[in-house]
Amino acid sequence: MKSPGSYIEIAASPITRLAVERRGLFRLAAWAGYAALVGAFASSARAEAPPKETGLSFEGLLHGKAGFQPRKPAPFPIAEIPGFLSKGQLARNYAVYREAFDRLLASTRALSSAPRDAAHAAQYASLRKRQVEAGNSVLLHEFYFRNLSARAIRPSAYVLANMTEHMGTVASWREDFAACARVAGAWSVLAYDPYDDRWHNVPLGETDAGGWVGGNPLVVCDVAEHAWSVDYKDRETYIERFLDHIDWNAVAARYHAVDRH
Repeated sequence: MKSPGSYIEIAASPITRLAVERRGLFRLAAWAGYAALVGAFASSARAEAPPKETGLSFEGLLHGKAGFQPRKPAPFPIAEIPGFLSKGQLARNYAVYREAFDRLLASTRALSSAPRDAAHAAQYASLRKRQVEAGNSVLLHEFYFRNLSARAIRPSAYVLANMTEHMGTVASWREDFAACARVAGAWSVLAYDPYDDRWHNVPLGETDAGGWVGGNPLVVCDVAEHAWSVDYKDRETYIERFLDHIDWNAVAARYHAVDRH
């Protein structure tokens, strides 16, 4: 006989062994499912790669033009405009444009690897702000350089018809545009807004150069000091000369590209 503290070892039957094995498999499956769930949460917690913010080289309103769209600086504009802007004046403004382009590229590169979690919100906000300000400066400088003309150009019938519809006479538009240029921090812009289908004169500063939301620039005048102080003692004279050197053919092409009619 066995003592009270002893026990009898009974051999497990095949059915019992199968049940134990199945329970073990269930436990393994449960642990595997839990591990997969934890891994999924961990993956979602990790920051995704920042968006590339790239487009197609053959699309966009600036397709075919060097500068902002392909992210390669546009070449130096017209060398000089006798009676309006000297070589030195244009060179100074172009240098400001290139500085803005460098800031745009630098901020975009930095954003490609910048942390976007709450702990780095201030750093991220600063980069986004710099990117937007630099991008707007690049775009507006390019619009400005490209709507300058070395000779007087009369607005086409297409421009005049739309000017009359949206702004009244050319003389009334010119007076109001000059008023905007007088008070603007950096830019005076005639913009087309596709949302209300109207033209608007808009005075802009360096930090709000996005301007009228959704607006397409048609005429752009750079009124920052670097744009005129080499050649002029006051902004007023520069503005008057600018209005006599607008390339209305460029303006017509810009509006034609976005005209909804």
